[in-house]
Amino acid sequence: VSHQRALTEGGRVLLEHGGSFRSFISQAGNDAQKMVELIVEKIPSYRDEATYEGRRISFYKRAQILVADFWGVMEARGEGSITNMDWLTMFADYRVPQALVYLGVLRYSDTLMQVLKNGELLLSGDRREVEIRGCSIWSVELIKERLQKLVQERDGQTCDINATVIDFYLWPFAKEHHKEMAHIPIHHTRCIYY
Repeated sequence: VSHQRALTEGGRVLLEHGGSFRSFISQAGNDAQKMVELIVEKIPSYRDEATYEGRRISFYKRAQILVADFWGVMEARGEGSITNMDWLTMFADYRVPQALVYLGVLRYSDTLMQVLKNGELLLSGDRREVEIRGCSIWSVELIKERLQKLVQERDGQTCDINATVIDFYLWPFAKEHHKEMAHIPIHHTRCIYY
């Protein structure tokens, strides 16, 4: 899918709703999962999927970011809230995995590290690319569970932190500390999904 086609798809959907993203997304109610599913259904270039060991894996990075950004705007304006935000995962790209490796949360095999250091282009859907993205999602889920447990132990109350908030921390952290992380390569994949 070309960038032009992706823009055309998004523009078509907006035109069908008077140019309003809010009008379009309102069809999903206030549920984050339904919003992502609506975006992926109506805008095919958001279908960030791969086949892994015979199973379809859905990352939906851009669709999830779109919902998370909408959530952030709605919260900032005090215009209601989006439910089911915990359904969203971290936004599986190239920068957050680098931060996870730097922080010792994720570890690449020596073979994979060498491939990445050599700058080898991983095709979208390549087993290694899917594993990096999938393991990053799982790592952030484990971080989320640990943070929730720590807050429960420390404060005796539940913590509603979600993967979106953790991603919103990790991505800028990686950008800010890019010099310290320079020895950890990012994976290179040319596609419209990141």
